[in-house]
Amino acid sequence: MIIVGIILFIVIVVVAWELIYLKSTTKEEVFVLPQNFKGIVVIAYDQKDGLDDTIEDGKFIYRIPQNGVMKLKRKEVTTLSKSWYYFEDEQGKRTILDFCFPPCEEMKNNPDKFFAYGKSNGGTENEGEEIEFTSFLVGTSHDTDSLNRADEKLNLFEMIKSSK
Repeated sequence: MIIVGIILFIVIVVVAWELIYLKSTTKEEVFVLPQNFKGIVVIAYDQKDGLDDTIEDGKFIYRIPQNGVMKLKRKEVTTLSKSWYYFEDEQGKRTILDFCFPPCEEMKNNPDKFFAYGKSNGGTENEGEEIEFTSFLVGTSHDTDSLNRADEKLNLFEMIKSSK
């Protein structure tokens, strides 16, 4: 009976620690894209010419420019996150943009609907300089092949460095 009590206590401590850890390390992010944006989105970290973080209601707000590249001064990549994606028109009206991991049924069943998909974190290096980034794609199921090919051929280092 004592062994069962000890095991139960250990399980409770481990579960409580995990919940506290995940709650304290999970960030909330809101990605705001120009209305009808289609293409590759890249958020580059630790950029001298980058923007300071915008935080509203405890959430990181990323206002993605039309070229799809956002540079931030913040050094660390957000790894554990709860994310929302929106299109925003010129009047500031937001429309939700669903996220999926392809292949997803919803994207196949709604071929003309825009989705954000394929979010990943990574790094790229050129001549000893390294850039940490987050990237994802935005488009319809009709766009997945062309966007995936463009993403594979993309020189992220050049894209980030040439972005204003």
